[in-house]
Amino acid sequence: MYVNPIEILGLSNATDTTSIDNEIIKKAKRKLFADIDLSDGGVFEYYGLELTKGNCEKAIDELTNNDFKEFYLYLANYKPLNEFLARGKEVIFKNFKQDSIFKLPEFVKFISPYFAPRFDKALFAAFENDNVDLTKAILNTSSLITQADINSAFKSVSNNIQNKIAEIDELTKDIKNEESVYNEVDVEEVVELVKGHFPTDTLNCLPQYFQSQILKIANSINYLSNSIWDAFDSTQVPNDLTEYLLTLNIGGLDRPTFENNFKIINKKNNERIEQAKNAPVLKKWAELLIKLRNVALKIESKELSAIDAHNSIIAISIEELNRLPSFADEIRTSIAYTLRSIAVSIWNAHREIEEAINTLNKAININLSSADKLRLNIDLIKLKELKKGNDEYGETISSAPTLYTINGIGTTIYGKTLYFVFLAIPVIPIARYNCEQTYNRYRFFGKVKLHRWQKIWQYGLIGFILISIIIAIANN
Repeated sequence: MYVNPIEILGLSNATDTTSIDNEIIKKAKRKLFADIDLSDGGVFEYYGLELTKGNCEKAIDELTNNDFKEFYLYLANYKPLNEFLARGKEVIFKNFKQDSIFKLPEFVKFISPYFAPRFDKALFAAFENDNVDLTKAILNTSSLITQADINSAFKSVSNNIQNKIAEIDELTKDIKNEESVYNEVDVEEVVELVKGHFPTDTLNCLPQYFQSQILKIANSINYLSNSIWDAFDSTQVPNDLTEYLLTLNIGGLDRPTFENNFKIINKKNNERIEQAKNAPVLKKWAELLIKLRNVALKIESKELSAIDAHNSIIAISIEELNRLPSFADEIRTSIAYTLRSIAVSIWNAHREIEEAINTLNKAININLSSADKLRLNIDLIKLKELKKGNDEYGETISSAPTLYTINGIGTTIYGKTLYFVFLAIPVIPIARYNCEQTYNRYRFFGKVKLHRWQKIWQYGLIGFILISIIIAIANN
């Protein structure tokens, strides 16, 4: 309890301590005690305190120390500081002056035990009210606190911060254990809760003494952010929490860690925002992806021919797909690999190597990562090697074709092509073979595709015959 004996003795008007000798003190003391005796309650009113004779005696005894006498006289004439020590009146912080006496270690040691508790209470109130200017003004007077009293001066704010950290840690624990009162709908309210608990503008005013606690706050918010990332389908809340903790004055090697976390979360959150904005576009390509997967299944089960499969993918605009921003990277990759599956199915089910290669080329033209491009190109090389083998040696056949003619009508080989012949004249090309002629027969190694001109001849002639038959029927 701070009591200024110069004040209670009525000696504040003394010009210096030499004029306050023992006789003056004794005389003033007798008058003070007489007033106490004549008072209704037998006490002396001092800034709301009721001082007994014992209280007054104890305070007056301090005047035996000449330094204390000088300090008390100074304080009795510096009303704002004196009233702050006596009753916590905060006017001192409005126009605090750094007097030369504050540089005296003896004065600071004398005033600190009285000043620190009042300072603690005032700082706590300003901090709780998130009053940045007042917080700075109060901290500007911390030169009047010794190192021995620093803990008591910052005790209330420190305890308050620690309690709020504990609350956030408890919330994090509940979210991890799926016991939180928050859900995916209202979890964004956590951001305002954190901002209310930890006003960064005010926290950043605090001195080095609080640096370890500020780091604990940052870690606490970071753990909360991670738990929400894991528990809820939300990137916006972790993004906002991590961004907010970076407004704290975090020093040392810890800040780069938080900054890196924010980069990761922010990137994912921006992707989510972009996806939401482009949801209709993604839906269109997602529907196409489902159709392509069904095509792959139908080819594999031979419900769909290679030609029909080709027609189902020929209209896909790879240019349009490639123009989509990075949010479509995942759908691009999925479509490419589905086209790869279709190409493999075309080859496995129908042995149509050309269609398989064309389909795989379409997949390779999609904008993909270098690793995906490499994998698809390796598959393309394998298909081309198969094609080369088929072109040179043909597909394996289980038996040789029938070569038989009666009166020049039937099937026979000309070159490497099996023809239907009429009067020994090749009329319709049926198939081509990788074969060689021996003395009186042929040896077949494999079946190869007809040349394009042979296919045109084949279908053209058959078409001509059919049209002629139809015309003849019509005429009859």
